[in-house]
Order: sequence, then structure tokens, then C-alpha cells
Amino acid sequence: MSYTFLGKLPDPFMKADGTRMSADEWFTKRDEIFLDLCDKEFGGMPPRPEVVRVERLSAPRTDGLKNIYKIYAGTKERQLTILLDVTTPRGAVDGSVKYPIMLTGDGCYNCCESETINAACAIGIGVARFNRLELANDDKNAGRVGGLYDIYPEHKTFTAISAWAWGYMTVMDALEKIPHIDTENVGLTSHSRGGKTVLLAAAADTRIKFACPNNSGCHGAVSHRCSVTEQGENKKRSERLGDMLKQFPHWMGPKLTPYAGREQDLPYDMHYFGVLVAPRYYLQCEGLQDYWINPIGAWQNLSAVKACYRRLGCEDHAAGWFRPGEHRHKLPDFTEFMNFMDRARAGLPLAEHLTINPFPQVELNFDWGEEDA
Repeated sequence: MSYTFLGKLPDPFMKADGTRMSADEWFTKRDEIFLDLCDKEFGGMPPRPEVVRVERLSAPRTDGLKNIYKIYAGTKERQLTILLDVTTPRGAVDGSVKYPIMLTGDGCYNCCESETINAACAIGIGVARFNRLELANDDKNAGRVGGLYDIYPEHKTFTAISAWAWGYMTVMDALEKIPHIDTENVGLTSHSRGGKTVLLAAAADTRIKFACPNNSGCHGAVSHRCSVTEQGENKKRSERLGDMLKQFPHWMGPKLTPYAGREQDLPYDMHYFGVLVAPRYYLQCEGLQDYWINPIGAWQNLSAVKACYRRLGCEDHAAGWFRPGEHRHKLPDFTEFMNFMDRARAGLPLAEHLTINPFPQVELNFDWGEEDA
């Protein structure tokens, strides 16, 4: 692969006067920083719901099979529904035992199947699933109809990804009403466009302890300022902002349009969203042959996130898994995240393979952060 850098990655801690924010200053300003970044990249967020009601649809199951719930959420006048299934290890569901949860909104992909659920339950982690498409359609030609578009018709700029992230936050509201869920230990993971959603949801909601965007690509956990081209007869290149604005305009905040082809002029890059997860736990999963998704750009992003975590005193809370292979979300990927959650909960250090540099020949596209090493 050959790569091109489009200007240096900006420093999230740099202030207008040329000095750098301390950790205390960053955490004081993080909510303000999030609102500004979310507005630029994702068109802002829908309002938080006035109503969240949870209805159990199944009899309580204690045998390791799923419990099914319907969530009603929205305004007092207008609400949508989200179907949620929750599978926890065999045991009580009366709240006497609480289970950590791996949550995915990729019910539309059907990636998280029984073998993944069984593997999670075997190490004491439950799995919750919903279909994020119940929040907003994923058809650029369908228009702003259905889901959250009908609940908040007066809010014109939030994107499908914003709506899906709202779904994660609302499911968190619902999990807090289910007695056998340990809401202090909830991890989010989803794939591709779902990975973009996880990045936004975890930045938006500090209740989410663990975040794992899987193969999230451009507009996700990948640097806008890095472009990759594969060498050889059948050259492949990485996706760029201009590609996404043409193919997926319903994912993109309207303020991004002027930056197509001039990503170097963005006042931020996607590592800013990763830093907004700090000091919570962040695992970025990527495929080394996933060229369209841009593995070198993903490594640049992760390296910048880790440099920022180091300044905030929590460097070992951020890691990446760069595996051989292309675009996928299967049992090994879920297992990597479950083990990451499990080790963090046990107070163990990062697994050694999560500290390996997959691109030792590639220079880093930033020169700040050295003072924190």
C-alpha cells in the first residue's frame, strides 16, 4: 500500500493562544467540544427523549435464553418503539445478580449470532441487540420519514448516524430499568456504518464504559487526512469524504460538504471523537486488507487517540486490534472486544498483541504529544 497525508493531524489540546490544555481543562470543556464536533461531522443530535418506557414481552428467562423487551421513547405526544433482546448467563433476573452487557445495534446485519452470544455468556457477559434501522432508514433516496424523523420533524440537520446513536443512548436508558443489568459495565460494538455510530454514541454518552468501532472507515475511526492506494495490477484505494458525500449523504452533517477534496482544512479530525471517550475504554478493530476502509488511516487515528489518552493519564485504556483479512464482524472480532472488557474489569493490563504496531514502516502524521511520553 502507498499512502498520502493531507496535512498534519491537529492537536485536540491546542488552544488559540498556542498553549496546550491540561487534562483538567479538557474534561471541563469536553461537553462543549463534543457539541461543536457533533454539529460539524454529524449534523448534531436529536433531543433526548422526554419519555422512555420499557415493556417486557417475554416471560422472565433464567436459563440463558433471551428476554425480549419493547422500548417506547420520544416526546410525550409522539413515540417510536425499539425491540430489544437481552441474553444473560444462566441465573436470576430479579436483580440479585447483575451482568455486564455487550450491546450492538446491528440487528439489521445479524452479525452477532448464537455462537457469539454463547461465548459471551461463557465468560459472564450478557448480550443485548436491537435494530438501529428502527430509528432511521438507511436509504439516501427515502427522505426523512419514519423513525426519529417523525418524532422530531422540526430538527432538520441530524443524520441517520445521529439517530442511530440516539438509539444506543435510549437503549442505555432502558437497560437502567432492567434489574439484572450492570449498567456500570456496558460495552458497545457494531460494524462499518454501525462502527461509525458506536464512535458517536460513546462520545455522546459517558455512561458507556467500553466502545469498539469495528471496521468503521471514513467518517468513523479513520483519519480524514490519510489516503491509501494498494499497489499492483488491480489498484484499490481508500474511501474519501467526497465518496461518502455522494453515496451516503444521509450520514453526513451538512457542514461537511465544503471539505470534500480539502480534508486538510478541517479544524479537527476523527481522533477527536476517540478522545471524547476518555477516560473510558476504547478498542478499535480493523482488517489489514480492508483497503477501502483504510487500515493505515485507522492506525493514524488510533495512534493520535492513544497520544491523547496518554496526556489524560489513561493510555492503557485505548488499544487497537489489526487482524489479517478484509471487511467483517465475526466471532473472533466480538471475542477480542469481550476479552478487552473482561481484562479491564479485572484490572489486568492490555493483552500484548493489542500493543503491536501493524505499520512500523509508516511515519506518524503528527508531531505533538511527545511531551506526554
